[in-house]
Amino acid sequence: MKQTWQLWASGLLFFVSCMEPAVAEGPTDDWPFDRNPPREQSWPFNRDEATGSEGMRPVAEPGDPILEAPAEWEAAVDAPLEEVPTAPQVQTGPIRILPPGVGAAPEEPSDFDAPANDPVALFPAGPSAGGRGDLPTRAVGARPGEAGTGIEVGALGKVDEASVGLLDDRNGGLGTTMWSGTDRRVVEQLIVRVPGPTDSYVLGALSRRLLLTSARPPQGTNSGPSLLALRLQRLNEAGRSDDIARLYARAGVSQPTPAAAMEFALAMLATGERDAACNLLGGLPVGGDPGTDPVAAFALKLSIFCQISGGMTAAANLTVDLAREQGLDAPYFLSLAVAATDGLSLDASEPRLFDPLTYRMMGLAQRPLPGDAVGRLVPALLVPVAEDGALDPEVRIAAAERAASLGLLDGDQMAAAYLAVAYTREDVAGVRVGVEPASPYRRRALFHQAVLDERVPAGRADLLAMLFFREKGGEAYAATLAAHRGSLASVPPSNVLTSFAPLAVRAFVELGDRVRAGMWLSVLEGSAADTQQVRELQAVLRLIDPNTVAGAALPLLADTNADAVPATPIPPFLQPALSDLAAGGAAREFAALEIVLLDALGLPLPAPVWDALLVSGGLPGGEVAPVAVTQRLKLASNQKRVGETVLLTLAALSDSGVGQAHPQTLSETVKALRLVGLEQEARRLAAEALMARVGDGS
Repeated sequence: MKQTWQLWASGLLFFVSCMEPAVAEGPTDDWPFDRNPPREQSWPFNRDEATGSEGMRPVAEPGDPILEAPAEWEAAVDAPLEEVPTAPQVQTGPIRILPPGVGAAPEEPSDFDAPANDPVALFPAGPSAGGRGDLPTRAVGARPGEAGTGIEVGALGKVDEASVGLLDDRNGGLGTTMWSGTDRRVVEQLIVRVPGPTDSYVLGALSRRLLLTSARPPQGTNSGPSLLALRLQRLNEAGRSDDIARLYARAGVSQPTPAAAMEFALAMLATGERDAACNLLGGLPVGGDPGTDPVAAFALKLSIFCQISGGMTAAANLTVDLAREQGLDAPYFLSLAVAATDGLSLDASEPRLFDPLTYRMMGLAQRPLPGDAVGRLVPALLVPVAEDGALDPEVRIAAAERAASLGLLDGDQMAAAYLAVAYTREDVAGVRVGVEPASPYRRRALFHQAVLDERVPAGRADLLAMLFFREKGGEAYAATLAAHRGSLASVPPSNVLTSFAPLAVRAFVELGDRVRAGMWLSVLEGSAADTQQVRELQAVLRLIDPNTVAGAALPLLADTNADAVPATPIPPFLQPALSDLAAGGAAREFAALEIVLLDALGLPLPAPVWDALLVSGGLPGGEVAPVAVTQRLKLASNQKRVGETVLLTLAALSDSGVGQAHPQTLSETVKALRLVGLEQEARRLAAEALMARVGDGS
C-alpha cells in the first residue's frame, strides 16, 4: 500500500512539472488581478532612454555575463560570513524624500505595492489618479452538488466616512439619527450653502454643530465627493481648522478619500502641523491633470513643500519642473519654491487670497506678509497669525479682530493680541484727555490697557462707554466686546450708571449673557431713560426668555394652529407694539418684526394684533429665501428631520444673513427650529434678528 501511494505521488509531481511551462505563460482568464500589475503609463519618469520601453530593461540572452556564476563563487559560499565581501548598495526602489519620522506610519505591505525595481519617485503620493476601484468582480460558481457555495471575488470599496464627528448627544451634537428620512443627494446639494465665514453667532454655531455631529449618514446614492470631504471643505472655509485637526486625531480616519485628505492637509498646514500634513500625501493621487483637477494640483504643491521642508532641495527642483511641464497654474507658489531652494527671486504677482499652503511656503522662502495681507488671509489663517509673536503687533491685532468678528477666537486670545503692544503709564493716562495713537489698532489696544488699569467701577464704565460708542456698528465691535467681557462683568449694575446701562444691555445680549442683560435692563426701567430704546431692548430680551421681562411669561403652544388661537385680549406688553405700528417709520418696522417672531415662537396672538399689522402696511423689507427652500423646510420640520431642518435653515439665511433677511423667511426658520426641538436656538435666532433693528437712542 505504501509503495502504491509513493508511485501515485511521483506520477502526480511529474504531471505538474510538465504543466509548469504552460501555467507560467500568463494568468488564467478568470483571474481578475494581474500577478504583476502594469506600471502607470502616465508616470513621466519610467521610460528607459536607451530602449524606449516603459521602465523595462533589455532581456538578457543566454551566455551573457550576468547569467554566469563568478569564478570565486565556490570560495565565497564556503567562506565565513564575516569574510564575504559586502556588495555596494544599489538603489532598487523609490527614494524616500522626506526626513525620518514623516510619513513613516507602519502598515501592512499591500498587494499593489510597486515592484522593487521601480524608478526613482520624485515626490511621495498615493495611488494613481485612475485608482483601482474599477477592478472587475469575478463570480466563482458553486461546487458540484453543493448549492449555495458560490462566491464573488472583487475589490472592497472604502468604508463610508460620513458618520465621523466630534459632537454627540452629550456635548452639543444634533443626534446620531439627525439624517433619518433625508435623502443623501439633498444633503450633498445643500451642504455647499452652509455659511462659511459669518459674523452671525447663531448661524456660526448651527453650522459648526451640523458639520461636526457624529451621525449615521443619510441614505441614498452617493452622486459626488464623499460627504466627509464636503463637511471638511465647509469647516475649512469657515476657518474651523482646529476642529478639523481634532477630528483627524480622534476619529481615526486612516484612509480618507483624496478630496478629504486634501481638506485634512489644509487644516494641518493652517494649525502648523507640518508632519501631519505631509503624512497625508499618501492619500493624494498622482497622474491627474493639475490644470483641471484641484486635488492633483494640491498634491503637486504639497509635495514640493514637504520636500523643501525636509531638506530635499534637488527632489523639490525636479518636482517644480514636473509641475511646470504638467501645466500647474501657480506662478507665485512656484516662485516661492525657487526662492526657498535656490535663493532666486522671480517676478510673480501675489494671489488674491493667501491659503495655508501658500502661507507656509512663504515662511520657507522667508517672504514677509505684505501690508494688506490680513484682509487677504483665508479665515483658517487668522488665529495662527494673531498668535504669532514674531509678527508686528498691528498685524496680530488686525488678524485677531477679524477672527473675533467671525467667532474664531475668544476674549482671552483677543486680549492677548491687544497686550502685545507695549505702552507706558503716560500713554495710558493720555486716553482720558484724548491723546491717542493714529493707528486704530493701537488705539483699541491702548483703550484695553487703560480699562484694565482703571480700578474704580464708574471710571471703568466711562472708558467702556467711550470705546463702545466709537466702535458700535464697526468691524471691530465684536472684538471689542470679546476682549472686554471680563471688564464689563466687573462693573456692577447701579442707578448712577444709567447712561451706561443701554450699552451694557446690548453688550450682554450679544455676548449671550441674558442674566446680566436683565439686571442692567432693570436699571433702565427704573430711570428716566429713553422709553423707546427701553421698550425695544425689553422686546429683545422677551424673545430670549419670556421670564426675563415682567408680565411676559405667557404659555406657548407646541404648534401654532389658526383654529386653536384663543379669543383672548391683547397682552399688555404688546400694547406698545401696536402703538408703534400706528406711528410708522423705523418703530413700525421693529414692531412688525417683533409680532412675526413672537408668532413663530408659538405665542398665541389674538386677531386684533394681525388686524393692526395689516392696516399699518404689512411687513418691512428684506431678502426672501427661495420658495423651494422654505417649502422643503416646512416639510422637514413637520416630519422632525433635525439635520435637514438645520441644513435648510442655514441655506435660507446664508445669502442674506440674519440682519437682512425678510421677516417671513425669519419666521419660517425660527418656527422650523422650534418644531424639531431646538427651542433655544430658535429664540437666539429671533433675538439676533430683532437686535439688528434696535435704535441707537439718538
